[in-house]
Amino acid sequence: MTDVISMKPIGRIETPFKTREDLKVPPFNPRAPYHDPDIIGTVRLFEEYAQGAADIQPGTYAMLIFYFDRSQGYSLTTRSPRYEEPVGVFSTRSPNRPNGIGLSIVQFLSIDGCILTFRGVDMLDGTPLLDIKPYSGEIPGG
Repeated sequence: MTDVISMKPIGRIETPFKTREDLKVPPFNPRAPYHDPDIIGTVRLFEEYAQGAADIQPGTYAMLIFYFDRSQGYSLTTRSPRYEEPVGVFSTRSPNRPNGIGLSIVQFLSIDGCILTFRGVDMLDGTPLLDIKPYSGEIPGG
């Protein structure tokens, strides 16, 4: 028996990264562009979910849970810039996963109603946002 799970986005994530190639580690630079603290993203919550962000404060960290809507298919092993040989997909941040769910830890810079500006961008522009959960490095697992 296969369970079907249905989710509805609560908003969209806006970033300067339009394609997957924009996120790749550039040659001769071991850090991906999303490690740049000057790159800023925006969460635009759908109006019906605005009240859910009422107590998020600038400077706090959160986990953005999103859907890899432009990934096609998956493999249980994949290439990673960190390893020479293929590795299991669950040991990577690959967007090509069985369920296409992404999670990134971000820092909120400002909150204005349905618009939440953050640092820690590693998703494509227009990515569907599924949830926001608070993050604390003091708690095991966030």
